[in-house]
Amino acid sequence: MSKVSVFTKFSCIEGKEEEAAEALATLVEASKSAEGVEVYSYHRADDGTYWFFALMSSKEAADSHAENPEIQAAMPKMMEVLDGMPEVYMATPLAVNGLSI
Repeated sequence: MSKVSVFTKFSCIEGKEEEAAEALATLVEASKSAEGVEVYSYHRADDGTYWFFALMSSKEAADSHAENPEIQAAMPKMMEVLDGMPEVYMATPLAVNGLSI
């Protein structure tokens, strides 16, 4: 099975940056209990755009991680600060330094 990279671009409501940071930290903590999660990270660009990157052990792990009870419990807080629908992309990693693919 091939590993899967997940990239998401999203925005948060202006003025809710602190709440977004707390929600994202909660999601990262929750991801520790999700099977098949190898990397789970959130980033904020200088222009205020947020990015999510995850490396999953398989497509099945990528598809099912949102069913994890801890992820589900953390998600409502994140939904409160989102500004619009996220753009989600999945890809197969080809060449990586520092991670096993």
